[in-house]
Amino acid sequence: MRRLLASIIILCVSCVYVNAQTENYVLYNPIHFGIGIQGGLGLHSTNGSLRCLGDPACPTYENGTGGLLGIMGNIEWMPTDWGFRGSFGFTYNSASMTVTDDKARVKDANGMIVPLVREHAISANMPMIMMDLDLQKTMGNTRVFFGPSIGLLISPSWKSTSTIVSPNNVTFNSGKNDTTFIDESIPNVNTFQFGLGMGIGHHFPITKDMVLVPEISASIPFSQILSGPNWKQTSIILGVSLRWGMGAVKEEVFRRAELIDTIEVQVNERIGSVIIEGQKKSTKNIEEFETHKVITEMTERTDTLKIGLPPKQSPKPDIRLFSSQNETSEPIETIRVDGQLVTEAFPILPMVFFSESDASLHSRYKQLRTIEGFTSDDLMPLVTEHHKEILNIIGERLSKNAESSIRLRGFSDPTTEKSDCDLARRRVETIQQYLTNVWNIGRNRIALDVERRSCSPENPTMSRNTQGYEENRRVEISSEYKDILAPVIRSRYIELTDYSPKEYYVNTRETVVEDLNHWTLSEMLGDSLLKVNDGTKLPEWNKLPISKEQARMMQQMRKQNVKVSLFIQDRDGEIGNIELEIPIKRDTTNYAIQRLSLMHFPVQQSTLDRQGRNAIDEFVKNLEDNASISIKGYSDNLGNAQSNLELSKERAETVYKYIRSIKPKSNFIEVDGLGSTALPPGIRSHELPESRFLSRTVQIEIIRTWKNLE
Repeated sequence: MRRLLASIIILCVSCVYVNAQTENYVLYNPIHFGIGIQGGLGLHSTNGSLRCLGDPACPTYENGTGGLLGIMGNIEWMPTDWGFRGSFGFTYNSASMTVTDDKARVKDANGMIVPLVREHAISANMPMIMMDLDLQKTMGNTRVFFGPSIGLLISPSWKSTSTIVSPNNVTFNSGKNDTTFIDESIPNVNTFQFGLGMGIGHHFPITKDMVLVPEISASIPFSQILSGPNWKQTSIILGVSLRWGMGAVKEEVFRRAELIDTIEVQVNERIGSVIIEGQKKSTKNIEEFETHKVITEMTERTDTLKIGLPPKQSPKPDIRLFSSQNETSEPIETIRVDGQLVTEAFPILPMVFFSESDASLHSRYKQLRTIEGFTSDDLMPLVTEHHKEILNIIGERLSKNAESSIRLRGFSDPTTEKSDCDLARRRVETIQQYLTNVWNIGRNRIALDVERRSCSPENPTMSRNTQGYEENRRVEISSEYKDILAPVIRSRYIELTDYSPKEYYVNTRETVVEDLNHWTLSEMLGDSLLKVNDGTKLPEWNKLPISKEQARMMQQMRKQNVKVSLFIQDRDGEIGNIELEIPIKRDTTNYAIQRLSLMHFPVQQSTLDRQGRNAIDEFVKNLEDNASISIKGYSDNLGNAQSNLELSKERAETVYKYIRSIKPKSNFIEVDGLGSTALPPGIRSHELPESRFLSRTVQIEIIRTWKNLE
């Protein structure tokens, strides 16, 4: 390839040089021959019966487009202003037909029935040997031509694919949103292709016997690629060729030319390509003809082309962010997080649960080495996160109120632990020891209450299964000081309601690095690391999902952008780094939510106790008439689902009647029970005993505007 390119360059330079040294002669060239390239657009059409391959759910294709690229040889014979033109070459054809359907129905991520939108595609590769024989008419340097166009298809193949456009939670069995059904040779193809071609070209003289010819032509098909669906291809082609003429010289010609030969030598050095000129040798050649004489002064030399290893490039990382694994998809410009102002009273569940026959604190409870820097105000606004810190919250409150005290009462399960009182005693001692050693609470402020004979709870969970047994293995915490076990109040914090995108993709295709040793792709929010991928082989695409927890962090960390960086290092130790920032757009609605969860209803009961009534009295004492109230009841997953649903409705109804009795003008927009099929806000599952206790609740929401709160 290098020899061919060098020969063409040398030939062009030589011809220009000769033209500059030649005077007063005109060439008449009735014959031209040459070589060139061509490319263009293919327009594909069918009668509407061509279906997806291997995908019975796909509709039919009607039309599409494709590309053409090839090389050609040309010859022209123009004895007069009428003549003939012929071309022969090889062309690489491609075809692409797509169709979209939404007939199927699926559930999206929210459980709604929505259309399944799929894009089906057929792509075909059809190499072809082409031959045209045209009648040609000249008009100055412009020439028009028309004639038959003949083609021979060589091993054509096609591929059928399908891509799920929406919803984004549905994938194929492979776990991807796209799949390939067929990738094979085209069966029953018509190898022989015939059509009518026509076009126009123009001769741009370069030298006396060489022209540059751009042409544009069109080919109208008479034959089909496939007969059944009547698949045809109409082509629009743009070509350019370099052509040499042959004819009679009318006058004497004096020429000077330089013939350069090049020898290639491979060297194992990082020098790229270097040409070393050889010694020149000059000769003079005289050609005698009947009507003219050609004198050519020829200079010859042999150069040496040293081809070495290319100079080493420094690592140049490059990343681009897209909404999907497709470079034609939307670039990621911002991350949007939506929220609403919430004031919430998170109930304290005054219980600590233990593993079977174990008196040590479970690892899910946060155990501090030092209390320095701890404050319950910094906890995530999630009731389950608060329960993980239950001992630290109580320890903090006991530290602030030196007059307060608590009582610990230990229990063991009557079935799996035989109501073992010694085990119950060791459990309360574990909690007493933690509060004493870590929070410096005096032992005289922590009363221990353990029975000597039977240590099962007064109201044990009666479900005879693993979940029921877990709930009975506990220590209950009580206090006569209401502030110790009062709800955790978070005033006007921003609660996440939605965010977009849920995931995005990093493309590294433009990264330049030789002998890659290691790469690291990092996603940061301030000083917090959200995601890191690394390895020794850099993939073109990296997926970066955004979880709800990360979206909450983005919402809470004001004036912070997400930073995506790529670090690369080659085997010589040279490094490269690039960083992109994604702005975070934070939107907050003009409504504020006040939320109270009543904790907790006993198992299988809907009675509102005194503590619950007092909490409601405090919650609605300043309630204005135009505020909207929503009441939702919940239950755990123990027992029958239908019974749980009815129980949750009874709990919601009990709260509704009590609020109505003290605030008769209240505006209730929802009073309903969701049973165990829905989890209360902040509860992720019913797997843990505390999650089930926290699910025996009624949540009250008051929706107000900011103006009403000011």
